Amino acid sequence: MAGLEVPALSVRPDIASPLARRQYAALAWVQSRALLNSLRTRRGSFELGAHIVSWLLFVAFAIGPAAGMGIGAYVVVSEGHLRALAIPIWVLTAMWQFFSALAPALAGQNPDLTHLLRFPVSFGSWVLLFLLYGLIAPSTIIGLLWTIAIGIGVGLAVPQAAAWVAFTLAVLALFNLLLSRMILAWIERWMARRRSREIVTGIFLFVALCAQILNPAFHQRGHGLPWGLTRTGIALAEHRLWQIQRVLPPGLAAQSIVQSIRHQGAASVADVGWLAGCTFGVAMLLGIRLRAESRGENLSEAPRRSGAAPIAQSRRRPLLDFSGPVAAVFEKDLRYLLRSGPMLYNLASPLVMVFLLGGTAGYGRLSAVRAEYALPLGMIWAFLGLTRLLSNNLGGEGAGIQFYFLSPTPLRSVVLGKNALHLALFCLEALLITSLVVIRFGPPSPAVAAVTLGWILFAVPANFAAGNALSIAMPYRMNMTRMSREQGALGNALVSMLTQFSIAAVGALVIGPFAAFGQPWGAVPVLLGLATLAGIVWWRVLAGVDRMTAARMEALTRDLGKVAQPG
Repeated sequence: MAGLEVPALSVRPDIASPLARRQYAALAWVQSRALLNSLRTRRGSFELGAHIVSWLLFVAFAIGPAAGMGIGAYVVVSEGHLRALAIPIWVLTAMWQFFSALAPALAGQNPDLTHLLRFPVSFGSWVLLFLLYGLIAPSTIIGLLWTIAIGIGVGLAVPQAAAWVAFTLAVLALFNLLLSRMILAWIERWMARRRSREIVTGIFLFVALCAQILNPAFHQRGHGLPWGLTRTGIALAEHRLWQIQRVLPPGLAAQSIVQSIRHQGAASVADVGWLAGCTFGVAMLLGIRLRAESRGENLSEAPRRSGAAPIAQSRRRPLLDFSGPVAAVFEKDLRYLLRSGPMLYNLASPLVMVFLLGGTAGYGRLSAVRAEYALPLGMIWAFLGLTRLLSNNLGGEGAGIQFYFLSPTPLRSVVLGKNALHLALFCLEALLITSLVVIRFGPPSPAVAAVTLGWILFAVPANFAAGNALSIAMPYRMNMTRMSREQGALGNALVSMLTQFSIAAVGALVIGPFAAFGQPWGAVPVLLGLATLAGIVWWRVLAGVDRMTAARMEALTRDLGKVAQPG
């Protein structure tokens, strides 16, 4: 045994220690081997293609605004309007945080590093890996491109200040990165508590409804200003807002760049110092959350059992009064949903988008068309909130999918119970969106209401049929407690979004010609025929669920039972 000694490694809590470097190398090797091995399957190759397509889409989406921000920064600096430089910097910060908050509702972007808890990973290494995985988030990619564009624009206008501009924008980019990570981490923690979810949901709905009521006053077309405002009052408010923004991080970055251009070095250094202090404060708040996660914090709401309770006392009254596997699956998934902050976040996002688009629907050449057909357009957003649940209805089962295979209950009954819950959720979303549309635009005409109902009767079974097939063909394990990026979710998300677009396009192709000729009622029989066809397809897919799951039993167990890896 004397020749088997292992050389001692440093176990100091240092992110650059020999042990930490070996851990990074081992993690990179595991990730690379997992990628290469996944390419041996059609599912893995499709996932790689989906990642490439998504990256191209993000880059294409970011290039246009990046060029605009760079040109805008160059123009305002070269023409001497230095005060206006704060505008692109504030837009950068606001959009960075907006995309960061919106991404979890679509696919998630927080890295899940809980699988590293089984290894002796130091806290510093945990934080470093968390930030490195966060660099590939969509909000970070877009934000960094926009930051570089602003830096290039200012640097070309004032070459002598290029070095300080780059340093200031680098500190601002670090602040935005840490702020987006911190906000998501704390939202995730707050949404893990049922009482917090109820309070946040109530406040959100109240604010959305109040804002919709105030939209007509805000967008009035008269010559006067809304709410009795005067131009003097607006000028005073602008002056106060300008003074406030100067002490906030984006304003500090803008002031530092302006002071460096004016050769006021001491003031510029002071502004960057305050910006660095804000960055450090955000890092401390993020560190509190990461410290708790690195120690194995459990966000589950399950109460701790103090002792063995009698069976008769531990039973709870069922949520549904009727019995059977369909009702059991309905109740189980509903309880999962009510305890899942990320899922509730997804369901609330369409209401935000309807509110935002509702405020701008009265402008543009097609404003009258958008206002008249606001109800069917809102129903499209109702389906978007359910996309993750529809296209991956087995994802929440995880390794528990094996119990379904051992149970005498047919899988089609399980899927039917999930579809029943999805139908109930869609009805709730549709009711809330209809209320927002009625408050903002008034009751729709009978023809528009009939057309909307006909499209819904077609879209619901079409979505269920496509979602059931996709849930079996391309499943992935869904994390119900974290807004994380699940492995295998990107390909599923692209196909599901393409399905949503196709269903909406079919409705537009049917309704558009009849609406153009002033006969919207003519679209109703066509939509009812399509609804009948979609219902038949959904029933056939549902009848073949057991056959499809039997053919992919091993793949389902592997995809849903494995521990998700970040990336």
